[in-house]
Amino acid sequence: MDKYAPLWEPLQVGPVTLKNRVVVTPHALQYAEHNLMTQQSVDYYEERAKGGAGLIFTEAQAVHPTSAGLAPRTTQGWKTEVIPVYERLAKAVHKYGAKVFVDLSHFGVEDYNTMHLESWRALWSPSGLPSTTYNEIGRAMTHDDIAELVAAFARTARNAQVAGLDGAEVHAAHGYLLCSFLSPLTNIRTDEYGGSTQNRCRIVIECARAVREQCGSDFAVGVRLSMTEYAPGGIDADEGERIVKILANSAIFDYLSISAGNASSFDHVVSPMSIPGTPLVELAARAKKAAGGLPVLTANGVTELSVAADIIAEGKADLVAMTRAHIADPHLVNKALAGREGEIRHCVGANQGCINRMAKGWSLTCTQNPAAGREKTLGLGTLKLSEKPKKVVVIGGGPAGMRAAETAASRGHNVILLEKEDRLGGQIKYAARLATRGRWAVMIHDMERKLELYNVDVRTGVDATIDLLRELEPDHVVLATGSTWRTDGYSVKLAGRPGIPGLDQVRVLDPIEAIVYPERCGDRVLIVDDTGDYLALGLAETLAKQGKSVEVVTAGLFAGENILYTLDIGHLYPRLYAAGVTVTAQHIIAEVNSEGAVVTRIWDGASRSTPVDSIVTVMLRDPETALLASLQAEFDVSVVGDVLAPRRVDEAIYEGEMAGRGI
Repeated sequence: MDKYAPLWEPLQVGPVTLKNRVVVTPHALQYAEHNLMTQQSVDYYEERAKGGAGLIFTEAQAVHPTSAGLAPRTTQGWKTEVIPVYERLAKAVHKYGAKVFVDLSHFGVEDYNTMHLESWRALWSPSGLPSTTYNEIGRAMTHDDIAELVAAFARTARNAQVAGLDGAEVHAAHGYLLCSFLSPLTNIRTDEYGGSTQNRCRIVIECARAVREQCGSDFAVGVRLSMTEYAPGGIDADEGERIVKILANSAIFDYLSISAGNASSFDHVVSPMSIPGTPLVELAARAKKAAGGLPVLTANGVTELSVAADIIAEGKADLVAMTRAHIADPHLVNKALAGREGEIRHCVGANQGCINRMAKGWSLTCTQNPAAGREKTLGLGTLKLSEKPKKVVVIGGGPAGMRAAETAASRGHNVILLEKEDRLGGQIKYAARLATRGRWAVMIHDMERKLELYNVDVRTGVDATIDLLRELEPDHVVLATGSTWRTDGYSVKLAGRPGIPGLDQVRVLDPIEAIVYPERCGDRVLIVDDTGDYLALGLAETLAKQGKSVEVVTAGLFAGENILYTLDIGHLYPRLYAAGVTVTAQHIIAEVNSEGAVVTRIWDGASRSTPVDSIVTVMLRDPETALLASLQAEFDVSVVGDVLAPRRVDEAIYEGEMAGRGI
């Protein structure tokens, strides 16, 4: 029997029959132009339908001009100009037997009222309260505003229906406008739209009823809810259950999509790598008991088909979202059905290519899957066999080199991969040893399986030299030797000095050495961070859990500036403080002397000395270019990853992919 059989069972959702239980829920792509979905959006969704998903949702479609969105590339669904794009979307998704629902949204105060010069406005809100994240104060909606909003939901749904989409979801979760009406934290109205749970549900029911009346019974209508906001005074699980019962008893909805959180607790909605498991499934199970037989959809953190199948088999939900899993591998369903499960690329929860980019207003892609958003150029079927297979030597077994080797070999080239260490993975394998970051090892394992699949000749423990390359006689060389961390204390923020004065008076380690040999750090460790990334803080947590006294010093406004948008900070900071880590922002190490490290405030020079056994410099990296000139003198060479310029794993994998395609 197929171990995933529960997932492949069809499900009736109102008038719509879904071929399986696997769902891609709404998530921001930001491929829009002029605030309308584009062919790039259609291509993205088509790839997930082609890969076997049963139900696909569009990203949030704003229902009214007062919801301009958090970025210029946010999509507007109320404009009739979107209908031709919806038509292409419906045709593309239906071709593979999948269904597609439109996500009907209004962002409320989770917006900036003056972002767009042509649409300055007062933001709509239930009670004139500000957003907790953007601090924009909205104006309390009048009854005329509410009537206009209700009509806008119906009009936008009608655009989707006439274009051939299969249903609509009323988005009442995540702190958006309808969620803020549901929440006692943000709805303090005293009219019929505030007060009791029934009253706070009124606007959601009115919007959904208008959609139903506009579109009729042959168009599915659902609602997405935050069953708890994880915020004092907001919706908790008990209130969420009351909301579920009221909406289910309205006899309007064909299904319920259960999520959680608001804008200030979004790290509970899209859990980062450090949060294991599926934290929202039990909420869905509770909703299912209260939903009166309506199908229930659960989301967040489901990356394995086995977990999804268990959720269905145990009756905790009827549909399972595997959204980030489909960003990482849009063909995971069909691979499993074809017995090719070992070829699936897994989401590792890094949130670097998806949530991080969304929050900045950038277009979505994926750390593991650079084809995300580039389906026409890098998607399934775009990789062609080489007409003249070559002998290719890849130097370096980090993510860039592994991806280059895999891609080149998949095109028929004869590939040898040389790695000087005894294991593949580059610096990512050390990141996987940090507390809560073990899923990086999943990415390495995925890549190793691909190398095996395409018969790459992997040689570890080999120091690549020019003489060895001459012996191998390659037609093409890919240089992916990565980078090394500097330990001189040089900082771009203090470019006038060559490094930290007096650094020779203390043991200095780079972060890799500190991870591998923590005993060398001693008991009192000072970590100097110039990157703003996870590494320094993750290392601090790891060392503190071993009983060491750890302080992190950064000149940045706060430590971990670059991981705010990956949603790590809200989980990481409490763990750091619980472990006793001292986090000192807006300071530098002025010098090291006989009393220890002199920690100095950047604004006024106020200083203190702290005794330390070691300093770990998480600062600059230098590319490993020792072989480059000699290789270029004799061979055809591609340079990828950190050896080109030290950056993130996302760029390394993309460049490896492109190098493999270009040979």
